Order: sequence, then C-alpha cells, then structure tokens
Amino acid sequence: MNIETNSVAGVAPSARAKSELDSQSIYRDLKSGIMQGAYPAGSRLPTERALAEHFDAARNSVRKTLNLLEDEGLIIRHVGRGTFVRTASAQDEFTLAELLEARLLFEPNLPDLVVERITPELIGEMEMALEQVRNAESWDQFKEAKYAVHMAIARGSRNRFIISIFEQIIASRRRAGWGRPGQQLSPVLVVREAAYRDNLVILEALRSGDADKAREAIRDYLLRTLSNVSSN
Repeated sequence: MNIETNSVAGVAPSARAKSELDSQSIYRDLKSGIMQGAYPAGSRLPTERALAEHFDAARNSVRKTLNLLEDEGLIIRHVGRGTFVRTASAQDEFTLAELLEARLLFEPNLPDLVVERITPELIGEMEMALEQVRNAESWDQFKEAKYAVHMAIARGSRNRFIISIFEQIIASRRRAGWGRPGQQLSPVLVVREAAYRDNLVILEALRSGDADKAREAIRDYLLRTLSNVSSN
C-alpha cells in the first residue's frame, strides 16, 4: 500500500510540472501571435484538439491557457462555434492621446537602462526599422516601422515588464487600424522624413551612449506627436 502511494505521489508532481510548462508555452505562443498580428482580430484560433496536438500537450492544459487569455480579454469563446481573437470596438480601445501620455511617463527614462544593456543586434534592428520608416509605401508600413524603432528601444532595456507594456501599446494601435487617416493609402513624404529625422536623433544618441540626449529626444518626439494629436 505504501509503495503504491509513494509511486503515485512520485508521478503526480511530474505530471503537474509538465502541465504547467505546457500551459506557459502555449500561453506565450498564442499571446505573442495575437499581439504581433499573426492571429488578427476576429480570426478563429485552432481547436483545443489541434492546439493540444501541436504543442504535444493535454487538452486541459490548452483549456487552462484559453481561459487565461479569455480573462485577459484577448479572445472570445463561443460554444459550438470556436474561439476567436477579440475584436475591440472604438469605445473599448485606448485613444492615441492616452497612449502617448502613458508613454511620456516612462519612455524618456528608458535610455538610462538601454545605454548599459543594448546590443549591436538591437542597434541594427533600429537602423533597419528607420529605413523602413523612410521607405514606407503604405500607412500601415509607416506605423509598423515607427513602432518597431521604439519596440527595439524597449527591448534594449532587457526588462520584460517594460517590453510587455510596449507590446500592449502596439497591439492597441493595430486593433485601431493605426488610426488610418480616411482613405489615405500612403504617408505624406514630409511626414515620413520628419519621423525619420526625429527617430534618427534618438538612435544616434543611444548608439553613442548619451542617455541624456536620448532622453531629451524621446521626450521632445512624444510631446510633439501628442501636440499634433491634440490639435486635430
């Protein structure tokens, strides 16, 4: 009797540990896909069975993860229809002004961490994103590239909480369609060049390790953007 009990007790923690690891892996993968647009708003997620097979996990681990994503408001589950990425209404979404005000509270302070921790790879990522800002042929490409510059700055902090906050900001703007101005298909040349120059100042300051200059450049850029939003 004792042997049987000990055997069960020895197996159970291992099973629980695998279930927890599986849930974390599924959560990271699905949330990243939703945040980065791999699963667009309104799209249907794979079934529980398909996800369980894909991740080689038990269906209860998948169900636990989906419950968590539903609690976070990222997905909606309909009995008999499936699980869908939540489509936010205009009233649900944060305004650009709200997001810019929030960014002003923390983003200008990032250079203090970034200049100590940033890697050549992230500098290269910023440089590539800047070129994409300059060469954007559509409004979506322009906005994606601008936010990619600042996402690389956030990643340069190597602080997971900060990175998570910025991922949520980007996800909110994507859900809002990047605030596309009417039927305008591409950003005006002067807008692209202004954004390129402003962000180039930030990049050069970070590349040279000048946290004070980078902080000032980020604050000026955000304040100027917020002013333009408020005046429209």
